[in-house]
Amino acid sequence: MNVKNMGMVLCATLMTIALGACAVVHKKKPEAPPVTSALLAGTQWTAFAVDGLAEVVSPKPKLRWDLSERVSGTGGCNAFGGPSVIGPDSLRIGPLVPVGKMCITLPGAQEDLFFTALERTRKARLERDQLVLMDATGNQLARFLPTQ
Repeated sequence: MNVKNMGMVLCATLMTIALGACAVVHKKKPEAPPVTSALLAGTQWTAFAVDGLAEVVSPKPKLRWDLSERVSGTGGCNAFGGPSVIGPDSLRIGPLVPVGKMCITLPGAQEDLFFTALERTRKARLERDQLVLMDATGNQLARFLPTQ
């Protein structure tokens, strides 16, 4: 092999090593555990984000899974109850029924937006310690933190 060929082989080898060093190894993001009836039964959550609100203010809406197929809570003033149906990759809440107080809330106010978000829910996922409710297309409707 002549010097010119050796130089080309050496250059090709160095390029291969350099390009290999630049390769990025993408680790697969661990998937969130599926939301199941058993996982939610007996849990309580406090909303900190609701679709359409810049900020969730006190009293913050709460959501509780009394049983695997029954929810209750408060929108901040009015209490509610209703069914929940959890299937593989799906979650439906409602229709919601008011319980107790009958506070008057304005359309588009925090409580109204919260109840609308719950009834539009079609999917859910857990992200770290947060419960995320989504519509049928995967758009976020509400985020919750566990209530102690």
